[in-house]
Amino acid sequence: MNVWRERLGRWFTPLAQRVPLSPNAISLIAFLLNAIGAWCFVYGARDPRAFLVAIVFVSLGGLADALDGVVARVKGLMTRYGDFLDHFLDRVSDTLLLVGWVWGNGVRPWLVVSALVAISLNGYIGTQLEATFHQRNYDTVGRAEFVLGLIVFPIVSYILATSGWSAARYATLTIAEWMTALLIAFALLGIAQRFALAAKLERQR
Repeated sequence: MNVWRERLGRWFTPLAQRVPLSPNAISLIAFLLNAIGAWCFVYGARDPRAFLVAIVFVSLGGLADALDGVVARVKGLMTRYGDFLDHFLDRVSDTLLLVGWVWGNGVRPWLVVSALVAISLNGYIGTQLEATFHQRNYDTVGRAEFVLGLIVFPIVSYILATSGWSAARYATLTIAEWMTALLIAFALLGIAQRFALAAKLERQR
C-alpha cells in the first residue's frame, strides 16, 4: 500500500493547497465518517444494504485520513499535537470499525476479543516504533491494509446476508468468522514485521 500512499500524496497536493480546513479539522471529519461507517456495519444485521452504504463512509474516511497529512505538509501546519490527535483518532476509528463489522456479522465474542487485541497491538507497535526510532515506515502490514479489508469485507457480508449463507459453517466457523481470523492473521504478520524492522533499525544505529 506504500505505493498508493505516495500516489495519493501527489494527487491530493493540488487539493490540499485550496482546502480551507485545518489538518486537525480534517482528522475529526475522517473520524466522524468512520464512526458513521461503523454504525452502518452494525445496522447491516437488520438491513444488509447498510453494509454497502458503510463502504462509502469508510472509503471517504480513509481518503480524509490521507488528506489531513498532505494538508499539514503542504501548508506547513505539521505539529506534534496534530500528529498525536491523528494517531489517537486512527486507533479509535479502527476499534469502532472492527466492532461494528463483527457485530453486524454475528461473530462470536472470543474471536472479537482476539481481533481487537491483535489489531490494537499492531497499531500500538507501529506508533511505538515511530516514537522510539523517529522513523515512519509504511512497508509493513498496517492500517491501510485494515481499512482496505473493511472496504472489501462488507461486499462479502452483503452477499452472505442476501443469499442466506450467513449461517453456513466450515470447521465450526461461519464465513464471517473465517474472515475475522484472516484479519487477525494479517495483524499478527504486521506485528512480526514491525519487530523485525525494530531489530534492523537497532543494528543500524
